[in-house]
Amino acid sequence: MSATNVDPATVEVIRRALVAAAEEMMINVKRAAYSPSIHEIKDVMVGLVDRDGRILACAPGLPMFLADLGEVVHDGFEVLGRDAFRPGDIYLSNDPFTIGTHINNVATYLPIFDAEEELLGFAVARGHMVDMGGAAPGSRSLQLTEIYQEGLRLRQVRFYAEGEPVPEIHRIIGDNTRMPKAVLGDLRAQVAACRTGERRLHDIVAKYGREVFDAANHRIFDQGEAMAREAVAQMPDGDYRAEAFLDDDGVERGKHVVFPVRVIVEGERMTIDFSDFPPQTLGSINTGRSGALAIARNAFKCLTTPHEAVNEGHFRPLDLVVPPGKVVSAEPPAACGWWANTTSTVIDAIYRAVSPAMPEKVPAGHFGDIPMCLINGTDRKGERFVFFEPVPGGHGGRPHEDGVGATVAFHEGDTPDVPVEVQEATLPVLIEESAFDQDSAGAGKHRGGLGYKRVLRLLSESASAQLNVDRHECAPWGLYGGGEGKPNRAFIQREAGGEWELVLKRDGVKLSSDARIMICGGGGGGWGDPLERDSDEVLADVRAGYISTTAASELYGVAIEADAVDAEATVALRRSRGGGEEGR
Repeated sequence: MSATNVDPATVEVIRRALVAAAEEMMINVKRAAYSPSIHEIKDVMVGLVDRDGRILACAPGLPMFLADLGEVVHDGFEVLGRDAFRPGDIYLSNDPFTIGTHINNVATYLPIFDAEEELLGFAVARGHMVDMGGAAPGSRSLQLTEIYQEGLRLRQVRFYAEGEPVPEIHRIIGDNTRMPKAVLGDLRAQVAACRTGERRLHDIVAKYGREVFDAANHRIFDQGEAMAREAVAQMPDGDYRAEAFLDDDGVERGKHVVFPVRVIVEGERMTIDFSDFPPQTLGSINTGRSGALAIARNAFKCLTTPHEAVNEGHFRPLDLVVPPGKVVSAEPPAACGWWANTTSTVIDAIYRAVSPAMPEKVPAGHFGDIPMCLINGTDRKGERFVFFEPVPGGHGGRPHEDGVGATVAFHEGDTPDVPVEVQEATLPVLIEESAFDQDSAGAGKHRGGLGYKRVLRLLSESASAQLNVDRHECAPWGLYGGGEGKPNRAFIQREAGGEWELVLKRDGVKLSSDARIMICGGGGGGWGDPLERDSDEVLADVRAGYISTTAASELYGVAIEADAVDAEATVALRRSRGGGEEGR
């Protein structure tokens, strides 16, 4: 049966069945995982790819893992060969230079065969392991400058052979991580998810037959491509450019790392060009070429088919230009531990570049990089722990509404926080405050989303922290007259009532139980002239505690007295600043 004559209803049923299978895989990995990074934060992605490594379906999760899900299979073809796989085999890989990201992110994948042992496709799961060994707890540090320092690097290693665990590789992993129970437990959870995907794919093929299944997938890819092409065709042709930067690479402090993005739109195709990017850095903000692919695909998907369940066809109209040896196409021995600093900011810059072509769709700048506090020590049970505390921030105001607040960066997708109660019950940590950061959002007709503030104390003398906060100097930008959002920042108060010291990047922070760490995710930039914001919306923000009365007056030209808008004073304020009476 050809792709042109398969029943459209059957195509749709198979499409949704594949998505449902991926969603069941996600449920399983979350329930079986040992670490909060997976069962709470959901720093994981699962999905199904076809026998050529093309994405069939994924569950909602981490976009940076989703976009290049098939790369681990493509690398398997290169290293092992297409004929190496056997039923029941499960391979894993965490090599940043071939599958992107950093050593902590380990992909497991399982080849799926039909009754005649013909390859149907692969089930894939990739999650963040809390520690893969190396010189620093958590396998990343600002002080590390080579991949060899960051931990155990594995490329296309057989983890299970014909359904049975390979003892040697389990021992190697267990002996090289500070958290063997958690890491091996999380990897087994990924294995369980892959086996769930295998069962569900067998069910689909058994119901419809191999011929119909293959034909439906061809149609799904073609439909995805057509939708993406149509979206690109609606953009004006042009050569669009923008840039954003990180404060530094963590080693050469104060030296900005600038990302000049180029986006070319021609007819129904888009090219994202990273040719002018800086070379790979000494610090650990690098990622391999697969990371560049994931960045480009992530941005392209959001710009073209943001509401469609992903499949490989959506990416066919996208071309990527990235020479080797760049910060997003690094080669050994580049350190990659803090790769996410780079990826989220590059995606932000891509949106900034195309904003003139899509003024009705593109938001203002977001906080760009998740401020991170990585804590390690001994937990309440006397066992070693490694825990990372990501603090969310604000996204940019949008052409038709305000930006969302207290949300993770673009490339992190749907990942939530670990509940405070879970942290305090298991770790020697006291969370004193978790709240929106007042006046952090960029002012605009549609204001940015608010940043988030978290204040914590370390209650154990054995505990130490690593702070990694970037995008402090590259503030979230406004668009079309909108104001900047507050940037990311972090502070340490050495004693109760003492001064707050600005500390953006520091390893090995040891503090008394009286000391506090404050981490603030930046706010999103504003969209449009703040003097055009409806005064009642400004009042609602003041009442909610999102903005102060001072900001209402100084940024929005809205006078508030006795919990009400002073209409006459507001008109006078706005006229004095060149605004009209809109939004009174």
